Amino acid sequence: MSKRDEKIIQILHSDKAPKKYLGKQVAVFGGKAYLLPENDKKSGEFINKLLREHPKSIPTITFVPKHGTYILLINK
Repeated sequence: MSKRDEKIIQILHSDKAPKKYLGKQVAVFGGKAYLLPENDKKSGEFINKLLREHPKSIPTITFVPKHGTYILLINK
């Protein structure tokens, strides 16, 4: 993952995340954040399209929680 992608993910998981991403699944790819469609099939097609356009990049898919939402993390 590029430093640029890491910085975008940090912003998305902070209190500075733009409102349009809150409560949504986002693909961070090639230094940009893309909202994923609600439909799983369309999301898969969208990711495949991005992979065809940028074959050397690997997308990171993350959920951007709304403010006040708790995420449970389990470490083993």
